[in-house]
Amino acid sequence: MKNSILLYFLLAATTVLSQENLSSTELELIQLSLQKSYSLKNANNDLLIDSIETRAIKQNFIPTLTMNGGYAYGSANINADIPTFQLPISGTELFDGESQFDAKGHFLNANLTAKALLFSGLQVNYGSKAGKEKIKAKNFLLEREKSEIIKDVIDTFDKIELLNRSKIVLIESEKRLSKEKIRVNSAIENGLATPFEREKISAAELNLASKRIELEGNLRLLHLKLSVLTGQEIGQIEKYDFELKPWLFEQNDQSYSNRPELEALRATIEAYEYKLKMNKNHFLPKVAAFATLSYFNLFDSQIKTPYETPISEQPINLDLNSFQGFPAYLVGVGFEWEIFNGLKSNNEIQKTSIEKNMVENKKMDAEEKLKLFEEKVKIEFDVKNQQILLKEKEKEVASNALRLAIASYREGLINISERLEAETDYQEAILDYYKMVSMQRQTALELLTSTGSLTLNNLNN
Repeated sequence: MKNSILLYFLLAATTVLSQENLSSTELELIQLSLQKSYSLKNANNDLLIDSIETRAIKQNFIPTLTMNGGYAYGSANINADIPTFQLPISGTELFDGESQFDAKGHFLNANLTAKALLFSGLQVNYGSKAGKEKIKAKNFLLEREKSEIIKDVIDTFDKIELLNRSKIVLIESEKRLSKEKIRVNSAIENGLATPFEREKISAAELNLASKRIELEGNLRLLHLKLSVLTGQEIGQIEKYDFELKPWLFEQNDQSYSNRPELEALRATIEAYEYKLKMNKNHFLPKVAAFATLSYFNLFDSQIKTPYETPISEQPINLDLNSFQGFPAYLVGVGFEWEIFNGLKSNNEIQKTSIEKNMVENKKMDAEEKLKLFEEKVKIEFDVKNQQILLKEKEKEVASNALRLAIASYREGLINISERLEAETDYQEAILDYYKMVSMQRQTALELLTSTGSLTLNNLNN
């Protein structure tokens, strides 16, 4: 009856269960590992950069205000062939043939210009939407990375607890062998046992001691790993108690289609769709409004001519003290229409279409593989649950066999080798049970991963 109830609970992967699979301490350590992860921090920073870039696209509609100005001094030798002009009184001919002028002067100007994009040809609209889908895809991939960290931390919990359980088994065996050795020494003194039996027990004790040394080393490594993952001190990690028990599921409607990898591919396809629309609308004109406030001043300018006055014979020069304008306004609307860009847009459309098709192929391939993986893990989980029941039974049989072996050896019904063999079988049966529980928990995590359910929120519920 007891086994039937256990089988019901273990095999009911879709039955609502109230048992918690993780303790509050384990959940806290998982949270710490997610907070400490440098790869997650960099992924979040990458998302912040994408958010800024997407926001910058939409900000193209925000008016811009620029100011520019400059000062210049210029000088030039001008050769000009102007139609001859005869003065009416003196009859002097001006501009007879080619004339040479020397010109120089100062120029100062300043402009304050405001511009506002009114219509981007839908480039900003589709570019912004493509950016949002790109961010959405990266967020889904971030969830996948979180699930990998969670799985690694829980796996470390289980390995630590498996070693702790192994340690308990070895210590119990050491105590039993120590008592057996005391009894054998007493029996040797009374001629009821041989030194061979004592040596066999000593060899078994040394074997257990060797296993404990290896176990302690592996345990220190796992504590160090968990310390690195969570940022906790090793001394604190060593104080924690972890649980190693079969993983039980609560009912949910999620399947492989909820995997973050698939969601990311769907978002990527949408991003390419918007990029494709953006490229296809390249022919639409862009319209912008502008307004300019200007100041200019041409001063201390002079043009020297090769001519002289008829009476004083003084050179004829043209001087300009100042020629300035302020305020000078210029307000209007302009457009830019790229009628033909040398087939660049067509090339971009073809390239984007191919890239979109590649992602669609990846999505279909992933769906097939993830569906198969989900079914495979479900079968493996059912198998592990049934194997746990068998290992539980093996553990009970080995425990009963050990008790019988101890009693039979003391009665002289079996030899020392058979007694030690029963001890070894018991150790293996206990360890095999917990190894199977650990494997079942690993398979459970894979099953959660296969449906995209391995998140901190789901583990808390």
